Amino acid sequence: MAPISEKREADVQATSGSEPSHDPYVVDMRNTDDTTYFYNTNKDKVGPLTPEAEGRLVRKNFWCLLSQTWWISFLIHLDKSTLSQASTMGLFEDVHMSKEKNEFNHLFVLFYAGYLVALWPGAWISQRVGHKYFITGSLFLWALLLGIHPAVKTGKQMMAVRFLLGMTESQIVPSTAVLHQAFFPPKKSPWVQLLWWAFGSMANVMLTMIAYKLIVDDKSGVLAGGIHSWKWLHIICALLTFAIFIPLLIFLPNSPLDAKWLSTEEKVHTIQLIRETHAGISNSTFKWSQVRESFTDLKSWLFIFHMFFNELPNNTSQQLPLIVVGFGFTPAESALFNIIKPIWGFILIIGSATLLYSTRLGTGYTCAISYVPCFIGGIIELASPWSNKVALVVGTQISTFKPSYLLGLSWAGTTTTGYTKKLCLMSSCIVAASVANMISPEFWQSKYKPRYVLPWAFMTAFWLISPMMCIIIRFYLQRENKRRERLLTETDTDSEKDEVIDAGGQIVHIGDRDLDKTDRENLKFMYPL
Repeated sequence: MAPISEKREADVQATSGSEPSHDPYVVDMRNTDDTTYFYNTNKDKVGPLTPEAEGRLVRKNFWCLLSQTWWISFLIHLDKSTLSQASTMGLFEDVHMSKEKNEFNHLFVLFYAGYLVALWPGAWISQRVGHKYFITGSLFLWALLLGIHPAVKTGKQMMAVRFLLGMTESQIVPSTAVLHQAFFPPKKSPWVQLLWWAFGSMANVMLTMIAYKLIVDDKSGVLAGGIHSWKWLHIICALLTFAIFIPLLIFLPNSPLDAKWLSTEEKVHTIQLIRETHAGISNSTFKWSQVRESFTDLKSWLFIFHMFFNELPNNTSQQLPLIVVGFGFTPAESALFNIIKPIWGFILIIGSATLLYSTRLGTGYTCAISYVPCFIGGIIELASPWSNKVALVVGTQISTFKPSYLLGLSWAGTTTTGYTKKLCLMSSCIVAASVANMISPEFWQSKYKPRYVLPWAFMTAFWLISPMMCIIIRFYLQRENKRRERLLTETDTDSEKDEVIDAGGQIVHIGDRDLDKTDRENLKFMYPL
């Protein structure tokens, strides 16, 4: 009996209607991009993609996709700031916790411990079920856990809820980033990610205004039901999360294939834009070989260490309400000061996105530049006299927000092909961020207050190390691109193997761009800098 592969190749030749110049290689559909069959069966039915049509398509995808995913960013920022706001709203007294014993810091450590536990399993689940259902399922659990917060009576119960909340949130950012990369080519994806994150920063403005009103009403004794202000804050956030979950469950796509706003021609052209860069869109088959490659690739470790150093100062923003109160301001005044940070963050994000869109700096240099305000803020905190409260407040506000988190994560994704490898690397970056966020609260121990000189010194050092990592990564990728160009000129790269997939008896000819290859396997893929 002839081997199965020989029989399938014979079937291919019989159905093709003409004798091929050489035997085609039958590819398992699990090794192709999920959009391969749709693209190759429809590409000849649509017109060419003109520059004008491309511009319209990119704008359409931007507004239609981000009008949905912006709300995910909004909820992420909302949740991350809720606990820090609650720290000055009576949380400690109600659950019998103490800042002096660093119990408040333990809540952040356990939150990111939940992140750490769920990240890699979450990456596997999101690949299997699709990002739409993973994201919306996470938001549903998120709303449920936020709603449980007001019922918490003890510190141990609060720690358990925070751990579970970290688990539900862990994979949302990488899943949303990968979803964006399915619609936008690598050079456009980073600024799309930044504008996505910018909308979320406005959630902090809304949360601060709500917190201020709740604090004032709580002191006046006019809050409904006699419920303390921090509990009402969590109830409001839970209701908002659930309200956003429902439309996303209906309209959010997994890929261009099920985007309700795209026609068949627009879906083909969206896929074509990604294919031209040799970057894949999606693949639902988990591949251990790509996991191994992810952990043996030097590039992966450079991105992982960058994310680690980037996130080591991250708890600074969560400590701000307590730090500002330590300057001598009231909790209500501290809440109002928190309006400055998201507005400043919004300006930084728009500025970084403008640099990416209108200059040739690239992601690496833009990411490095984004640390400059943080470094200046750290110097202000270390050098300003204690009597100069204005300078101290300004230093806290400009130092605790930077777009480098999204820039670094997006850059890691756009420089990696092979769907499992991409998910693995992005999840590993978040694992590094989680470890850093578990360490970060330990810098802010009560014995250092109110000036916190040693913590600020460490933060300032990290804000110097991180941009240096960006420059190192860019140099490495630039050198790798030159090596690839040299190899491509030395070998015959124009010819592609005649490959086919057998889709239920229908034979579809495909090329290298249809395969779920990693960036190491595909020398034609050039790393965006």
